[in-house]
Amino acid sequence: MKILAFPLREVKSIISIKAENLPRSLEKIMMMYVLIGLSLALVGVAGLQFFYLVYLERIDRERRLRIGELERHCKHLTIRLREAEQQISEQAELINAAVWIESEEDEEVWADVIEDR
Repeated sequence: MKILAFPLREVKSIISIKAENLPRSLEKIMMMYVLIGLSLALVGVAGLQFFYLVYLERIDRERRLRIGELERHCKHLTIRLREAEQQISEQAELINAAVWIESEEDEEVWADVIEDR
């Protein structure tokens, strides 16, 4: 059975390459790629923040519309409540008047019954 292995000499030679040994132009090219990568990352973060801001503005606009809708509904319900309270008070007055009339009639009837006896 044959085991495949990397030649150790080649691995050591790759590891031993340092920035000092690289030519100046290759160093500049690598730095340029790093800067391009960083700038793209920053553009991505800025884009994410922009779209999040647009989302927050849309949510804010929808909430303002909903608050206006709720305020209109509240005014409508307040008017209905006043009308219902007024109707209840009118009905209570009618009931009290009817009870008072019946009680006067009952007293007159009892007075006639007592006088007849």
